[in-house]
Amino acid sequence: MRLHAGALEGEARASFERARAMPVRVVQIGEGIFLRGFVDWLVHRLNESGAFQGRIAVVNPRPSGAHHIQQWQEQDGLYTVLVRGLRDGRSVQYAEVVTSVARAYDSTRAWGQVLELARDPLVEIAVSNTTELGIRYEPVPRPTADVPPATYPAKLTQFLYERYAALGWQEESRLIVVPCELIDDNGQQLRSMVERHAADWQLGKDFDRWLRARVEFCDTLVDRIVTPYTGDPPLAYEDHLAVTVEPYYLFAIRGSDRLKSLWPFEDVGLNVHYADDIRDFRLQKLRALNGTHTALANLGLMAGLETVLDVMTHPTLSRYVHQLVEEEIVPATEPRVSEPERLRAFARDVLERFQNPYLEHRLRSIAMNAISKARIRLVPTLLDAVERSGDARRLTAAVAAICLAYRPGMEHTAEPDPAAERLRGWWQNDLSASAQVILSDTALWSTDLTQVPGVLEGWVRFVDTALRQGPVQAVASL
Repeated sequence: MRLHAGALEGEARASFERARAMPVRVVQIGEGIFLRGFVDWLVHRLNESGAFQGRIAVVNPRPSGAHHIQQWQEQDGLYTVLVRGLRDGRSVQYAEVVTSVARAYDSTRAWGQVLELARDPLVEIAVSNTTELGIRYEPVPRPTADVPPATYPAKLTQFLYERYAALGWQEESRLIVVPCELIDDNGQQLRSMVERHAADWQLGKDFDRWLRARVEFCDTLVDRIVTPYTGDPPLAYEDHLAVTVEPYYLFAIRGSDRLKSLWPFEDVGLNVHYADDIRDFRLQKLRALNGTHTALANLGLMAGLETVLDVMTHPTLSRYVHQLVEEEIVPATEPRVSEPERLRAFARDVLERFQNPYLEHRLRSIAMNAISKARIRLVPTLLDAVERSGDARRLTAAVAAICLAYRPGMEHTAEPDPAAERLRGWWQNDLSASAQVILSDTALWSTDLTQVPGVLEGWVRFVDTALRQGPVQAVASL
């Protein structure tokens, strides 16, 4: 039996009946799994609390998403979120039918209907997740009302102009844009691209003024692991849109009091934070989550492991990860954040998330583009750790393990990365000579690591032990 409104029973049926009377107040550009397990679920929870009372119209940004739009339509906008993982050391597993999606439109076939939403004064928020590549400027001719432009920023520009033309300067024309793409300053970058398209299309100075006065672009940071539903545990119905999520989630929004009043997530106990500055949230995620991922991936692969969970159940490597986070990453980052206790709590959550028995974080996927990731996620933390305590042995080992991953004859990745080719070319028969030339390459690391106290010696010591005795013994010797 396929999931649809007629298949619902009990509380799920009651939730749907409550939701069906709510108007569409959110337009969502992006039909993929992340928004299903994140914003759509959050709005569902907000509706269930009685604090929002609005539903979502989903639009695919690209033709490739048309099959998902059809699935939304066939399932009456319904889908299942399965929450599986650990919370405070206890196993959490439950399924929830989400009722926040009211409609779904294929932008390639129903663009005119999407523009009708732009003219609707009840629509107050536009959400997006079009991947990091979705927010990009690409010059396109001014579109017609029937055929959407190719890129998301151009689509949004046309949507906003349609709203301006229909509603003018009246108060109901206001719109809040909440992008969830994983790029820094996503709201401001998106605004700049919309303004550029407006200039290209000569939409006029009054529209420019309206855009600045009536449309708010929020910077955001999103954090939750969302994966396709694999059939485990089995559902009592067929659901082509179901997703599996971890219990943890974080939504940080640099937005106005108006958005906070529309979406009072914090008031109903959801882990959503409104702040004038979200750089702390971004830094703690970059270092404690992304940096730790980058540090453990190549070490795990060299030890013959496959997943993050494998690393976290390995006695030596698990101890390394805990010490890396608790003794180097967190202390080095604390002086750079306004609320160190929040950073420490986030780091504890990260370590628990890595031990989720229901998620398969493949190390090979995490290890891709490791050099560029290390330059952003590890090296600045290493520099802060050395400045703070003079000791960054575990961060140094993480950089050394990444270098070993590109040593001729040891590679476990064949990615076509110019940085990888550059590093491979620096390896020599003499270990000290290799260390000198690799670590001094500012094109790889953005700094000369041979000038950082303890790094050159620590790198040589770790690599030498790893080559002679194996990576696990090298870690154990730290």
